[in-house]
Amino acid sequence: MASKRHNITLDPAVYEEFCKYAGKKGIKVSTWIAVKMKEFIEEEQMIEEMRKKRS
Repeated sequence: MASKRHNITLDPAVYEEFCKYAGKKGIKVSTWIAVKMKEFIEEEQMIEEMRKKRS
C-alpha cells in the first residue's frame, strides 16, 4: 500500500518529549501514529460489531 503524506499539528513540548523517549527506542512519529490509528480502528470495529449483535 502506498503511503500518503499529511501535515499534523502537535504541541511542541509534547513532540519534544515524545522524541526524547521514542528516539531511544528507534520509534518514529509516523510509525507510532500509524500503529495507534490501526489500534483505534480495530477498537471501533469491535464496538460496531458488538452493537450490531445487540440489535
